[in-house]
Amino acid sequence: MNQLYKDILNNLHEESNLEPLHLNSRVLLIDSMNTFLRSFAMIPAINPQGNHVGGLVGFLKSLGYVIKLIRPTRVILVFDGQGNITNRRNTYADYKANREIKRITNFNVFSTLEEESDSIATQMLRLLDYLKALPVNISIIDKIEADDTIAYLSQKLKDDVIIYSADQDFLQLVNDRITVYSPIKKKFYKPNDVYEQYGLHPYNFITMKCLMGDKSDNLPGVKGLGPKKLMKFFPEIAGKKRFTLQEAYQKATDKVEEHGIYGNVHLFKKQLEVNYELMSLEDIELLEHDKKELDNLIKSSPYNFNKKRFLEMYEKDLLGRGIPNTEFWLSEVFSYLQKYKNK
Repeated sequence: MNQLYKDILNNLHEESNLEPLHLNSRVLLIDSMNTFLRSFAMIPAINPQGNHVGGLVGFLKSLGYVIKLIRPTRVILVFDGQGNITNRRNTYADYKANREIKRITNFNVFSTLEEESDSIATQMLRLLDYLKALPVNISIIDKIEADDTIAYLSQKLKDDVIIYSADQDFLQLVNDRITVYSPIKKKFYKPNDVYEQYGLHPYNFITMKCLMGDKSDNLPGVKGLGPKKLMKFFPEIAGKKRFTLQEAYQKATDKVEEHGIYGNVHLFKKQLEVNYELMSLEDIELLEHDKKELDNLIKSSPYNFNKKRFLEMYEKDLLGRGIPNTEFWLSEVFSYLQKYKNK
């Protein structure tokens, strides 16, 4: 018997001795508002009544795709809570202030911004109805961004977690247990993947983000410090050891006379502290009642799978061929999730 077959048999033997999978063995956390808005903006689907349904259909198809890809034991769909940026704006008034209220679609379905906004709200509410007919969990907590909920859950869960999001901020959480899947790049990010793309380990990702800032959140970075200069003046960030923001600042303070970049970092201390408070997803600080709600979610069971209710809504909404072979799709994607139970 050659070595390949020996290895296969040994692996099979080891797997047979493993504990059976339970509800939280491999949890898929979905950044749901991010996913919904991308679907809404990209898919110009119209039902026979002339209503745009791209956000609804696109989200459900994305959900089916990633479940089939990952085969999780549990799916938790995380949405931003109402007033979700309030807490961060209390820290930094200009947080996300650069995000103008403007249309996100470029097709001729909506005449005005108001029409588009109404459709977003209508489809979002209807999407929640569909999701409650599936064997999944939903998390929406007032004044809490989905990022914080996902970060808390991923660190609180004990087994494997896959975060589905186009937001690169989640890369700071990647470790041997937590993986990020980018739907835009269609790529899994494990620690080696983060290093391969960014030249640093996930635990130093937050230091890079704080020093360079984040234009999408309107958080400024150190003047004159781009990716190349970051590696030149702070090569420690690419090392195997954690290189904290405090260590970067201390180095800049010690070398402030050597180069203007170090001087810029030294003068940027207050904003660096703000950036860290707003961008760090490690050790998320939540109110006790919010923590309790999420802890209870981990212990709870998903919704009951109500295929009949899902199909009734699908027919009523005239979604037609939006999801081909809908009944078969439902069974193929979601039925297996019902077998997993909490420990």
